[in-house]
Amino acid sequence: MSDRDLEPEPQANQIIEDVNASDLARARAAVAEGVEKAQRDWIPHHLIVSALALELQTCVSGHEPSSEVAGYLRKLADLISDEASSAGYH
Repeated sequence: MSDRDLEPEPQANQIIEDVNASDLARARAAVAEGVEKAQRDWIPHHLIVSALALELQTCVSGHEPSSEVAGYLRKLADLISDEASSAGYH
């Protein structure tokens, strides 16, 4: 059996991509709903961000995050750092 025999068929790859896209949209909607609720409950933004970071930590603890997730988090950290610098925060 070759490595090629273990690769999913192109149609299977498309189905996997479609399911992942759908699941991502549902997850984003659920998170957005939670954030909106927290804002309606007058929870300060910095505490919402802290809670999101803690939930992220819970999601990835005990698992090796994929390089894609790690790369996205690095970009997010850079964005936050750049915004803090431009706002005069250190």
